[in-house]
Order: sequence, then structure tokens, then C-alpha cells
Amino acid sequence: MPDYIFKTYIDGGREYYEYTDAADREQTIKKDFPFPESLMSLLYMDIWELEPITKRMDKALLAFYQSGAKDDLQVVAAGLDELASRHVYFELLRLDWLERLDMVDSTAPRDFQDLLPHKKISHLCSSIDTMQKQIKGLIAQVLDMDGEKKSVSEKMVAYYNAEGGDTLNTFQFQPQSMSFEVIDHKVFAEVLYPRDIYDLIDFHVRECVKREVRMRVCKNCLRYFAVTGKASTEYCGRVCDSKGRTCREMGAINTWTQRKQGDEVFKEYRREYKKRFARINAGKLTKSAFYAWSEEARRRKEDCDSGAISPEEFSRWLKES
Repeated sequence: MPDYIFKTYIDGGREYYEYTDAADREQTIKKDFPFPESLMSLLYMDIWELEPITKRMDKALLAFYQSGAKDDLQVVAAGLDELASRHVYFELLRLDWLERLDMVDSTAPRDFQDLLPHKKISHLCSSIDTMQKQIKGLIAQVLDMDGEKKSVSEKMVAYYNAEGGDTLNTFQFQPQSMSFEVIDHKVFAEVLYPRDIYDLIDFHVRECVKREVRMRVCKNCLRYFAVTGKASTEYCGRVCDSKGRTCREMGAINTWTQRKQGDEVFKEYRREYKKRFARINAGKLTKSAFYAWSEEARRRKEDCDSGAISPEEFSRWLKES
């Protein structure tokens, strides 16, 4: 069992995290967010922006295997701090690896690679990139409230049957280390004690499915968001411009003409999106090609909204892409 503490649970529409302070193991840090904000923020994080950090850490680990120099481990520790500042899930990675670093002095040099497996760091971005694609596919087929009018259970069966057990393209749920306990003398909930980041992602994806969280593509940023209020909500609360305005605010301040144009552009995008997604299930389009098209379509929609390209140019691109 690790010396640190990290646990997460969901209560009253919010997700909670409690974990040991990396600098003072006697202190506990508590954070909470609206559920499922952490999962959705990870889903649309540009994970490859973190690759320079993981590459530095990987290079330092490889050097440490050869030299045993503690300066190399300082590079690793600094990288862990950078990653933890980007997302709460990476706090678990930092705690796990800081504990590993503390064990170096009592470990024989021949066992350094087992204690500090560099591939866990070097493969971090690619692993999360794969999960991002898998989860977007699951949401599109199962939780999209504008999709097929079937039960979540029926759509989950169809999602896994359509892939024929393909573990590369489908999100794979794993056994969880769960507890059922009283928290702070006032909440009784299922609590996850995750072993790694995959456990955290798995837990929140599974809770979205269990709770049948309704998802919809935002009409402004073209990214999925959880619809927790009125079913007619069309815009998410993400900040979308340099002035700090959210998609919801932008939707509210559009002029009638802009809304009309935006509606037509969005409808055309949705038609193309659904047509291409259907081609995946028919085996006529690969998922990687679909996700590449989807990201490019989102960027071009943003260009259209900002006036960089006209609605006609965006429409022409949709037809020709």
C-alpha cells in the first residue's frame, strides 16, 4: 500500500478529490468541481502540449539509469510538478512518482528501471490521446442526447458489438478499487482509491454511463458538454475567446443574422458529422480519419464564427473534405 492518500467520489452533482500534500504528508488537499468537469476538460486537453515535459523527464530517467545522479531525478520531480499543475488527475501521478523517488536510496541500481519505469512517462501522452479518441466515440454513440432514441444500455451493447471486441478503438473498463464509506461525518458514498490515471478516467466515464449523463455538441465550440439543466441548452460554459467570454455568453449576444447563419452552418456540420460517423459503423471510414476530420471541422467552424472565413467557404469545405 502506498504511503500517500488519493481518493475521489461524487456527491450532489459534484466530484470530490482528497489527496496528500506532496510537500507535507500530514496535510490533505481537497478539491471539487461540477461533475463531470474533470473528465471533459481532459477530453479536450491538447495532450501533445505536454510532450516536451514528458520527453525531458524520460531523458533524465534514462540518464539516471546509467549515472545514478540525483540531479536527473530533480528534472523528473520538476516535470511532475508541471504536469500536476495542468490537471487534477496528474496529482495522482505526482504522488505515486514522488514516493518512488523517495525509495531510490534503498533500491539497488539494477532495480532502478523497475522502480522508475520510464515508459510510463514516455507513453503518457500517447496513452491519453488514445483514450480521448475512445471516449469521444463512446459519447457520440451512447450519451449524445441528439442521437438515437434508445436506452443507454441498448446503445452500450451496440457500441461494443459494432467494434467486435476491438480493444484499440473502444474504451475498456477495468476492475476498480472501490470503498463504500462515510466521508467527513456527513456524506456516504462510493469512493475510488485509484492506482493510476486510467482508474480515474475509467471511474468518471463509468459514472457518466451509470448516471446516463446527457451530452451534446456545443453550437459554438463544437465540443461535447454535459447538459445538466434544461434539455434545450445548446451552448456550453467553456471560455471561448481572449475576453474571457463563454460559449453560452457568445450564444446570447449573437445578432439575429449571426444566429441564423450560425444555425445553418451548425446544421450542415451536424449532417456531415452524423453521415461520417455512420460510415465508421459501416466500415467505410477509420476512426482515426474521422477524428482528424472532426478536429479540423471544429477549427474551421471557429474561423467561420470569428469572420476569418465566410459561411460559404466553410460550407464548401464541408462538402469537399
